[in-house]
Amino acid sequence: FGFMLRSLGGMLGLHRRLDADALRAGLQAGTLAQLLFPRDPVANAPALMQALATAFPAQPGSHLVGLMARISWFEPVLVWMDLALILQLGTAQRLLALARVTAQLPTADNDLIRLHLDAVGVLDFDAGEFSADAVLVDSRLARRFPVTGAAALRANWSGSGQGTSFVLAVGGMHPRYTPPAGLPPLERIAVSLGGGRSPRLTAAAYFALTANTLQFGARVHLYAEALGFSVDGDVGFDALITLVPFHFLVDFRASVQLKRGSRNLFKVGLDGSLEGPLPLRLRARARFEILWISFSVRLDFTLADGDRDR
Repeated sequence: FGFMLRSLGGMLGLHRRLDADALRAGLQAGTLAQLLFPRDPVANAPALMQALATAFPAQPGSHLVGLMARISWFEPVLVWMDLALILQLGTAQRLLALARVTAQLPTADNDLIRLHLDAVGVLDFDAGEFSADAVLVDSRLARRFPVTGAAALRANWSGSGQGTSFVLAVGGMHPRYTPPAGLPPLERIAVSLGGGRSPRLTAAAYFALTANTLQFGARVHLYAEALGFSVDGDVGFDALITLVPFHFLVDFRASVQLKRGSRNLFKVGLDGSLEGPLPLRLRARARFEILWISFSVRLDFTLADGDRDR
């Protein structure tokens, strides 16, 4: 299928443990690049030893053994994958998975699409839980437009505390949903088009799945200015679907504003929500601002009657 094993490596740590929090905190800083097949490890030995000491601090009675592999896909190479599986034995039974995936399309010399994904996963056999975190690092479109975002997964099947739990969030969760404990704030999956002040177009989205909910949403923001005038537009939605009992809530919003310098000339905005299935209710508010005049119109309709509990 076009995959090729490029390199193999291993790790042995005596009286060392893995520090999952330090590894997660180092995702944005590119720590995995130092741990997985680092460039010129002899010349960069001080930085490499510091990264190893931070990720795998001393712990008497705890030992680490791991296998690493560098895999490429296609020729010329389109995707590089640096992978590692590290087992902690002794004081705790845990399996650490590290991954650094790089995609350069259509070629490495002409990377119109460049994506770097760093990921850390920890399977804790003693606690009966699995956690994974991933971050886009130094990713761009057309060599100039940044692509950002983060994802996380948390699963617990030990039956202790609140019992079995599961959450997968790519780019965050619904604003009205309370994230479970232990899930870090996540940056939306976003691409920003326009390197200067104007014009700017930013698109962001998220998707989340829990044991009883499905969540997703998106937002697009546009800003442009010329000859002393500026246009600022925004449109987006957030959807929260509860499976049992079945219920959905969709919040939506849109606005556009025309200004001359700092003075508002015209602005119109719409925000509201659709909730159902029964009763199926639509609430919305439209706002208008023309120079110094402003007024709003509210709508509240029950599109279908019924009892939510039935």
